Amino acid sequence: MKRSVEIQKIHTRSFRANIYNVDPFRMIGLIDVNVEYSYGIERVTLPFYRSSGTNNGKIKGLWYPIVGIKTQTGPFTEFTDYLNHALTASTRRGFAKKGWLAKSVFFTDEFVPQSRIRGFSNGKHYEPLLEIGKTLRYLYEKENYYDMFTLDPELLNSIVTSHEIYPGNTHSQRENFNRLMADIINGNK
Repeated sequence: MKRSVEIQKIHTRSFRANIYNVDPFRMIGLIDVNVEYSYGIERVTLPFYRSSGTNNGKIKGLWYPIVGIKTQTGPFTEFTDYLNHALTASTRRGFAKKGWLAKSVFFTDEFVPQSRIRGFSNGKHYEPLLEIGKTLRYLYEKENYYDMFTLDPELLNSIVTSHEIYPGNTHSQRENFNRLMADIINGNK
């Protein structure tokens, strides 16, 4: 039985995005991917954001993975219990301001080889997450995505933590997303 979790395929036609910030300019988006779990291959929605290139050496225009977006200032309560705990442990003082892009779990305090771009985890999921980020950049630049004007922090968070079971899946979006994030987070240790 397969014990690890592996991102298999990007569903490029599922890419939907909306403006998040104007200054600095940022987009947020959702993309569906196939992920192989011990119980089979499931379709999972992942959140990403387009970097403005203004902080921490991020590459302008590249799409980076996020867990979601803070909807209120304070401790983490927006996500699953596991993800709230992981975000609390990976941030200073265990809280963040409203609007903060929850991406700290994709950064590691351990040594990151110079050949790697920070922000895509430092474990086995680095290459697939970076490939998704590059694919989203290409699709965005070619205007090959759906404008999802209603996509805001609340909707983004509710989609990735939804209890919905997608057609063909055996587990909910919430379970699948949580399990993938746990594998990414634990792979960074």
